[in-house]
Amino acid sequence: MAVFAERLAEVQRRMRASGAGALIVGPGDNLRYLTGWSEDGHERFLALVLPASGEPALVVPVMNAAQSRGNPAGISHVIGWADDEGWQPAVMTLLARYMSAGAALAVNEELQSVHLLGLQQAFPGSPCRTSCQLIGPLRAVKSAEEVALLRRSAAAADAVYRDTLPALGRGVSETEVQERIAALFRAHGAEEHFALVCFGANAALPHHRSGSARLAEGDIVVLDIGCRLAGYWSDITRTVAFVRPPEGAEQDYRLVREAHMAARQAARPGIPCERVDAAARGVIERAGCGPLFLHRTGHGIGISCHEEPYIVRGNDERLAPGMAFSDEPGVYREGQYGVRIESILVVTDDGAEDLNAPAPDELERVGA
Repeated sequence: MAVFAERLAEVQRRMRASGAGALIVGPGDNLRYLTGWSEDGHERFLALVLPASGEPALVVPVMNAAQSRGNPAGISHVIGWADDEGWQPAVMTLLARYMSAGAALAVNEELQSVHLLGLQQAFPGSPCRTSCQLIGPLRAVKSAEEVALLRRSAAAADAVYRDTLPALGRGVSETEVQERIAALFRAHGAEEHFALVCFGANAALPHHRSGSARLAEGDIVVLDIGCRLAGYWSDITRTVAFVRPPEGAEQDYRLVREAHMAARQAARPGIPCERVDAAARGVIERAGCGPLFLHRTGHGIGISCHEEPYIVRGNDERLAPGMAFSDEPGVYREGQYGVRIESILVVTDDGAEDLNAPAPDELERVGA
């Protein structure tokens, strides 16, 4: 309970500094971060209403009131609204106490637009702002306890990856391998999981959806997998060749590995996020493959699989100890194959630490 009280108090401090009178946090990871509880309200309004000063409240459909009273943050002010009343009276009564003239209303990005529009109509004189600068930077810096949970989730992803390799046999389909990965994550107790399984030319599609393609000799295989375990996500990508690599793949793998290590070596406190991206991107650009690196170098990770900080050109946010993010450069040759290597880094007092087992120095062959 203490950790949630500290988070709520820090968000309220930031609200007062920014001129926000109240914050509305709808269902999703921000609600879970601040209260330890979240529930999908579907079309119904369900949210934390947090004043800049004073007691927070949960406004929920009456059918969710009993569950919400058990929230780990210990928020006791729970207002259940009935379908025939609507959510507006309860929320407007609360906000009328908090919203002084000119005060801004901060709104979580996960709130449904229909509810945002309703709030804007009720308080036309109050500017609405996103909550990203109130909650995002706070979530970006992990505590030692959070890093331990990320490490546990990373270990599960590493284990599932190793246990998946024997399934890469001639003629197996992407979806069959995906199903094996799902079963392995469930065996590790994962709450949620994902797997992008990409064979051959599909490996050149960074967000390929696993399908009916069957594994054949000479295919590159990209496995992008992760899970949420004890509330925290993992996310790794590994690239292997089935029996024999296609021409050029071994050189591309070494290039991506070099870029991956360059990002890791650049990551340390005080360095802008874009410098880490530039370190990885520079390696690939100097090899004449810059246009084949199709995405940012990384994304933050925690209770969301993608969150702050983003390791991308133009982001001058400076790294700080406790920040966790992916390091995932790639080279994608459309119609042929792709190579990506991804691990999770945590910024330490003097550098960065890998949470995952290292990727091989050379392109690994399986099925030989």
